[in-house]
Amino acid sequence: MNKTRKIKEIIGKVIQENGFAYIRCEKRIIYDFKRQVDDVEQHVYVQQHNIVDQEYKIMLYTTAKGHGMKEIGTILPEYESKEYWKAESDEEFISVMEFFAQFLKDYGLEELDKMLVEKPDSFETPERKAWFKEHRKELFEKYEAIYHVMDEDRTYDRLMKIDKILYENREAEEDEESQKIVQELWLGMAAILTEIVLQMPNATIMYDTYHIEVHLPSKYTDWIIMPVDTIVQGWLRYHLNLIQSKDYVRNDVYLFLEEFIRGEIR
Repeated sequence: MNKTRKIKEIIGKVIQENGFAYIRCEKRIIYDFKRQVDDVEQHVYVQQHNIVDQEYKIMLYTTAKGHGMKEIGTILPEYESKEYWKAESDEEFISVMEFFAQFLKDYGLEELDKMLVEKPDSFETPERKAWFKEHRKELFEKYEAIYHVMDEDRTYDRLMKIDKILYENREAEEDEESQKIVQELWLGMAAILTEIVLQMPNATIMYDTYHIEVHLPSKYTDWIIMPVDTIVQGWLRYHLNLIQSKDYVRNDVYLFLEEFIRGEIR
């Protein structure tokens, strides 16, 4: 079965009337639909877990600031602990895509319309981004001395270690002092993640964007890693027990680094 054709047929049929068109398949596992509404660009992604594992998820993305990536579990509480849907046979694959299409029809398209409007970020304020810019290197040195993430030889293992650290520190009280400790951990881990990504060829960091961004020039476009947001989202998922896996950061970042580190043996 031609999976690309089937995704275009099942998913595309639901969203094409709302201006989405199929663009491409990236990395052989990310199927990308896109629409432009005024100055806002939006994407619907169907992502296979990896080339081997026949598991899939659907993601909603917008360039309107303040939303982040939305998945089924972030919109429907009954799926908050489920990230991927298994589809090992052709029949299961079609069934999963039809489920994704129904989700888009019932909830996703309405959510995408809401995501056309920018909303402010509560953590990456201009003041905190400026502070991170000024103190990023000392944050890196402090937290690297504690956790030794860079002692791992491979990028893959460094990212997995960050996930392990976030998971082991997922518990936090609601008092002000506890929140302050957690937020500094976020920034410390973000400084380490930033250092990892900046080691990629021609990587550049931008502090004046809505989220702090590290850009990685690629063949078709710049891959964009948002280190602070990635760390915060990962910790929140572990803290709230929203996902069963313990590889949120690795899964969010490694895919975009693979082409730059092909020499590493995984």
